[in-house]
Amino acid sequence: MTARPATAATATTRRNRTVRISGALCAAALLTVTAAGCSKKSSDSTSAGADSSSSSCGTVPAAKFNDTAGLIKALGSDYTAAYSGYSGTVQMSAWANWEGKKSGTITVGISESQLTNPYQTLINNALQKYLKAQGYKVIDLVSTNEVTNQISQFNQLITDKVDLIIYQPLAAGFESVVDKAAKAGIPSISVLNNVADANTVNVVPNAFAAGEAQAAALAKSMGGKGTILGVHGIKGVPIDTDTFKGAKAALAKCSGITLDDSIYTDFSPTTAQTKVQQYLAANPTKTIGGVLEGGPMTTGIISAFQKSNVTVAPVADNGLTKGGVAYWAANQSSYKGVGLFNPADGLAKAVVQVAKHMLDGDGIKASDIVINPPLVTSDNLSNFSKSSFKTGDASTITVGDVGQTFAETSYIDGFFGS
Repeated sequence: MTARPATAATATTRRNRTVRISGALCAAALLTVTAAGCSKKSSDSTSAGADSSSSSCGTVPAAKFNDTAGLIKALGSDYTAAYSGYSGTVQMSAWANWEGKKSGTITVGISESQLTNPYQTLINNALQKYLKAQGYKVIDLVSTNEVTNQISQFNQLITDKVDLIIYQPLAAGFESVVDKAAKAGIPSISVLNNVADANTVNVVPNAFAAGEAQAAALAKSMGGKGTILGVHGIKGVPIDTDTFKGAKAALAKCSGITLDDSIYTDFSPTTAQTKVQQYLAANPTKTIGGVLEGGPMTTGIISAFQKSNVTVAPVADNGLTKGGVAYWAANQSSYKGVGLFNPADGLAKAVVQVAKHMLDGDGIKASDIVINPPLVTSDNLSNFSKSSFKTGDASTITVGDVGQTFAETSYIDGFFGS
């Protein structure tokens, strides 16, 4: 099967048997899955690729991305590989020639969406920790899951005259406040979800490639046949939307796979448990061969299968939870999973590295910094598993937990300087 080129960061982490999503799907061919539920397919789902050739099912299709000025191409193949399928448009950053702020009190504002799961809490805490370690003053604002509330908080940070804003946008609509901040001389960094505006810098995992790789691995393990249940987070949030766009691109090559992605959960493991339990009760004759998710809700999904007295279908553990890995490690003979290592502390560290470069006046080359997270399979599961991890723990695994690399310092450094 074909795979996209590995990045420089990939070559380093392979020494620890960590595999990036762009080059890991050969291992997926070795996976086998015990299907959950009964046998009959329900007719209310749609085929992910009814007209596609099943011979390429389980492979990762090539995908273009918008690099209008050739900025990423100029950085080399190690970088272009990480951007495959990226949904954003890479532009020259409005802050390329910004002199930064190198003296006096430097204040960084954080505007984060509601802390509905352990990942959200961890990234918020990690951002504060790494920013304060640089000597910056931090103003931390956490909103509800209402876009208007978060935009109001963003405006408050502009009023407070902070030196830089780090925010996690819930949905579209941030362009006007990003532009307002830029007019006031305040740069901003968007985390997890990208905003198409040269006045902001996006530091995001490649959600399209992540969804693509996880879906291909599940489909391959299912022998190209069966039903995959899709569990969304929040409708319209880019990281969720792009994850499922990538998944559908992979599943379009699988004529025998049906994707039913009708469930939305607000990225809450508890809500995921309730919604999946309701789904299984309403569809007792449907066989579920695997589960895709828009974020780290694996423990709730596993619990839903258990409480429904249905064999647990492998969940593509998108974010890699301690509970999900604990269940996987304890049931390897029957549960052949897949996961994505997207650690909150690793992403926060990369974001703060970008913030420091900008505040130091190092000159950022592009509007979008995209990170290609490692794929976890049965082959490298031992690198991400610890005996202290307990089934049911919804916490996501961190760089500190397992000592695995997320974003190489040298990779981030490559976006700065002449």
